[in-house]
Amino acid sequence: MVPLTRRKDLLTLGMASLHSFVCMNFTGPCMNRDSGCDLEKVRRELQSDGETPCPQARRIELLIRCCHIFSHNAVQEFLSCRIWLLRARFIHQRILEEKSATLKEECCRLIDEVLAMKEALHSRFLLVNFLIEISYIYHFYNEYSKAHGVLEQAQEVAGIKFNMSGALGKRTRFQQNDIAQLVVRIERSLESLNVESGGEQKFPKDIALEDDTVLNRITFLNPLTTESAESLSVVEQLLMLALLEDLQKSNPVFVLTDEQSEAFVAQLVQRPQDWCIQSKALFLRSRLERQSSRKVERALMQIQVLVDEFSGECPSSVDRTRCFFGSGLLPIWSVQHFLAELFMSLGLVKSALSVYEALEMWDQVIECFTVLEHREKAEQLIRERLQLGETVDLLCSLGEVTYDTGCFERAFQLSGERSAKAMRLMGRMLFFRKEYEAAIPALEKSLSINKLQLNTWFLLGTAAFRTEKWELAAGAYRHCASMDSENHEVWNNLSAAYIKLKQKDRALRTLEEALRCSYENWKIWENYMVIVGHLRKPSVPTIVSWI
Repeated sequence: MVPLTRRKDLLTLGMASLHSFVCMNFTGPCMNRDSGCDLEKVRRELQSDGETPCPQARRIELLIRCCHIFSHNAVQEFLSCRIWLLRARFIHQRILEEKSATLKEECCRLIDEVLAMKEALHSRFLLVNFLIEISYIYHFYNEYSKAHGVLEQAQEVAGIKFNMSGALGKRTRFQQNDIAQLVVRIERSLESLNVESGGEQKFPKDIALEDDTVLNRITFLNPLTTESAESLSVVEQLLMLALLEDLQKSNPVFVLTDEQSEAFVAQLVQRPQDWCIQSKALFLRSRLERQSSRKVERALMQIQVLVDEFSGECPSSVDRTRCFFGSGLLPIWSVQHFLAELFMSLGLVKSALSVYEALEMWDQVIECFTVLEHREKAEQLIRERLQLGETVDLLCSLGEVTYDTGCFERAFQLSGERSAKAMRLMGRMLFFRKEYEAAIPALEKSLSINKLQLNTWFLLGTAAFRTEKWELAAGAYRHCASMDSENHEVWNNLSAAYIKLKQKDRALRTLEEALRCSYENWKIWENYMVIVGHLRKPSVPTIVSWI
């Protein structure tokens, strides 16, 4: 029997390892990267369902160590151990290149185990925080209804409600009359969940909008309009951030969704209380502003600030990671990737190229070299790296540059026929070369290793449809619909497959699902009316219920 103090020390070591890994890959400050371990061996150990960690992930041996500790029998009696194992497994999933069915099953099992013992979470704060964390897990795996349900429960436990409302205000400098603006109203039924925020902190700089027309913030006629947001505690801000994620994930890309999102973000950045919350809110604001010609410059400058913040020494790692698990903060390479996308959208190709090269995102490097008319340089760069030693990732990258299927086959053999990525990229390349018959076996091999690849199932369905393999197409699109029930293209294509199979009743039902996801899409309505005309039984009650 391991002594209690020894078990607690073991648990503390696991928590410290995970904390260090988070600092190295998500929050900063960046510590010493030289681990001295066999990187390829460690990457193979973290492989799940044929998916390997992103090449940008650093010090991944820390993640292995904490997973081993949290899985050890000596610490299983602690409820906190299951929570920390869930956190470690979800971070493991987030650094993989695709979703893993194995990790999803383990995360769901751990969630059920903790929820079955949630009475042991003795405070409202702990329970609300845990519900927020699992909402991000559900969102990641496209379980939108489950995510919405736990967030409703979190609001009930916290005794707070966030509702959209309107208030008079001005958006521009020359606006004469106040007009209605969206704002988030906060209603409390219980006292606020106040928790120590850690005293004086340094937050990422909020770049002001210096436009000659649009104001930096909406000026409300009543100054007390946003007063309730200023009284939010840290955990209530986390809840608000999670609800913003739910809003964006469970609603279509639409002007109203963006307006509602802006109202949430404006409330969050108004009074920063935590480094992670502020960083995530500023990132989301930049993502919303990338399409605005008046705000895209601010978005670029803000993302650059967030990238630079990762390398800075202040604030401390403790201040940065205090609310990390409840914030859904993205890994640093995702923020850098977004920065490069902004560079590309503004025509700054060489700036984007330098970022992509540092991130080893060879698809995007090839795109940049193509724009600069130097595509051969991408191949030269990859071949130079291959001289240091063959890896699955580099062989796949070479295959993408040279369009050589042999590179993918070599990568697949090198992985012991366990690389879903090699077959996925090979199938995708053959698909876009319109070699659909050849693409299907490669895509099927990839999916036999990892079934949780939404885009690969979609490509398989399309390839099967174009080769008139209707049963295979319908099966692939059904898998897509089971993973993402809000995708109108999937439902529409599934309906087309059912029509080819002469199953028009099923085609009608799937088109109704497509209309639920994209009600304004005239093409889907046209397909729907054609099917209704053939069946001679219009679904009037359904249409009326939508209206």
